[in-house]
Amino acid sequence: MKRILYLLGVFLILSIIGCGKPMSKGADDELIILAAIEDADAARKILTKIFSDTLYTPSPEPYYKAKIIKPDDIKIMQHHPNLIAISLNNDLTNPGTRLVKQILPKDSYKNSKENNPFILTVEPYAKLQTMLVINGKSTETILAAIDKQGNKIYNQFEQQFVERQSRFLFKRARKEELEKDVLKKHGFSLQIPWGFSVVQDSVETSVYWIGREEPFRWLVFHWQEGMVIKDIHEAETFSRDFPKRIFDHIQYSDYKYKIQPTMFNDWSGWRITGLWESLEESQGGPFIAYTFYDGITDRTYYIHALIYNPGADKYILLRQLDIIAHTFYVENAS
Repeated sequence: MKRILYLLGVFLILSIIGCGKPMSKGADDELIILAAIEDADAARKILTKIFSDTLYTPSPEPYYKAKIIKPDDIKIMQHHPNLIAISLNNDLTNPGTRLVKQILPKDSYKNSKENNPFILTVEPYAKLQTMLVINGKSTETILAAIDKQGNKIYNQFEQQFVERQSRFLFKRARKEELEKDVLKKHGFSLQIPWGFSVVQDSVETSVYWIGREEPFRWLVFHWQEGMVIKDIHEAETFSRDFPKRIFDHIQYSDYKYKIQPTMFNDWSGWRITGLWESLEESQGGPFIAYTFYDGITDRTYYIHALIYNPGADKYILLRQLDIIAHTFYVENAS
C-alpha cells in the first residue's frame, strides 16, 4: 500500500512498511549514488550543493560521504538506507537515465524531467530507507532547482539519520534505573544508552557527566540557578568559561568556534560548535554545546558533548552524543 504526498513541487512516494520488507543496512553517513561513470563529476557537484555540511575535527570531515556505483548494480545495494539515482539527460544509452526511467512511472518521469527534478521515495525496498531520484535535463537545471528544494531534501535524510541512530542507541538497552535516579536527584533526566557510565555526579558543582571510552566520549550537563544568560554575548562568555572551570585542563579553540541562536527541543537558546584542545597534552577534537534557560526549574543549562578519536571518523560519534543530549527533559512542575 502506498500513499502519494506532493512535495518539492512534485511528490513524495511514501511506502508504508509491509510484511517481509527487510530493515535497511549500511552506514548512515554514506550516500550510494547510482549514476553513469561519465556523470560522476556532475553528480558530485550536485550532491555537494545539497549535502554541504562539514565537521572540522580539525581536519574537515563531511557529514555525508558519497559512493558512486554503476546503476546496473542497484540490486546489490538496494537495502542501503541512502540511495540516490541520477539522470542528467534524455539519453537512454546512459545507464543512469535508463535506471531512472525504469524506476518512475511514465507520467512522473516526464513531469520531473520537465519541471521539478527531485523525487523522494521513502522505504521503496527496505524499512528506514530514503531514495532520492534526480531526473533533470542537465546539470545546470538541477543545480538551479537546488536553491529552492535543497533544504527539504537534506532535512529528509537528516530525519532518517536521527531515527536510525536513535534506534541503534535506545532500542536495544537503556540504563532506565539510572535515568530515574538522575530525575529524582536533579529534577531533569535523559535517555542513557547501555555502555555509558557516570563520570561525575555532583549537586555541589551542579554537574552531571556521563562518558564512554574506545573511542573517548563525554556528555556533560551543567546548570546555574536563575537566568544568567540574556544575550549572545553573555552566552559566548559563559561558553568559553565552561571548559576551564569544569575540566580545568581543556579550553575551546578560536579556530572554527561558532555560536548561533537555536531551538533545543522546546527551549530557545544558543548552539555552540568548534574544537576543544588540551592545555596539558597534544589532544583535541570537535564539540557541540547548547545553553538555554528553563522556567520550570528556574535554571540556565549548559549541555556539552565532545569526542576524542584521533585518526578516525568522528561525525557519527558526535551526532550520537547530540541525539542523546536531545532526550533531555525536566521534571514537570505539577
